[in-house]
Amino acid sequence: MKNHEQRPGKGVLFVNDKRKTDAQPHLKGGFMADRDIKAGEWVKLAGWRKPTQVGELISLAQDNFQPDPNYKKPTEGSKVREYSPFKDEEIPFN
Repeated sequence: MKNHEQRPGKGVLFVNDKRKTDAQPHLKGGFMADRDIKAGEWVKLAGWRKPTQVGELISLAQDNFQPDPNYKKPTEGSKVREYSPFKDEEIPFN
């Protein structure tokens, strides 16, 4: 993890190239929390596979997604404006 930039809320897992037995982990790495985490608290993570010059790694981020509490699902029959890239009158410039 020497060349990995450490930032709050981010982390990385690398392939464990020192793995000799099935009891050892396939991946190793770390995560820098962006806040204090209590023992037993569940922390959601998101991960992305990324190829590198030394092999594949998994990039991690703390998943802090919160749905918009003000979002209202459109009701049936509500009018939704359709966009067409072929209607010149909708282009805001000449």
